[in-house]
Amino acid sequence: MSDLLVRDRWYALIVAGPSGSGKSVVAEALAREMSLPLIDADDYHSREAVEQMKSGQPLSDAYRQNWAERIIGGMIAWRRRGESVIIACSCLRRRTRDRFRTYVNEARMVGGQVAIAWLDVKPEVLKQRLEAREAAHTHFFPASLLSSQLDAAEPPDTKAEPSIVRVEVGTEPPDGVADLVWQAMPQLHPFAMRS
Repeated sequence: MSDLLVRDRWYALIVAGPSGSGKSVVAEALAREMSLPLIDADDYHSREAVEQMKSGQPLSDAYRQNWAERIIGGMIAWRRRGESVIIACSCLRRRTRDRFRTYVNEARMVGGQVAIAWLDVKPEVLKQRLEAREAAHTHFFPASLLSSQLDAAEPPDTKAEPSIVRVEVGTEPPDGVADLVWQAMPQLHPFAMRS
């Protein structure tokens, strides 16, 4: 995967996966270590969408596509400041992932790149995490919506889909998962390697 990303050019690294996969905390760890801005896609949801999810109703594909466009708007704002960016976003469907990638071509960014690290987490682990979050009232997404999200998910085929790696996640803490991302894309790290 050495050609997945060139670190001396503008890039966005998206940490993706279903709710409960740990993408927000992993993206935060990556952004902190790389001294890059972080976009958490949850911050781009409308109030109505958050209330809809709280009540156990899944989001529509049309909403998800509009949501992706708002997140791309945030990505553009950082690019205009000359900053690469780390993004935490579910990117459940391939067309959403493709939309992020095609932005670089539309913007005519020579050498610009969007790379995606998809976190593979077993459904039973996702369910446990979501139930724990729900009990602690630390997130708006209820465990009851997990099945609809898994039904909507199109996990990537790394042979058919460009600029993406799949990272198998077990019981590692967020920093441990960040280490797995470094191993998948070592050129991301400021010193090009990590023990």
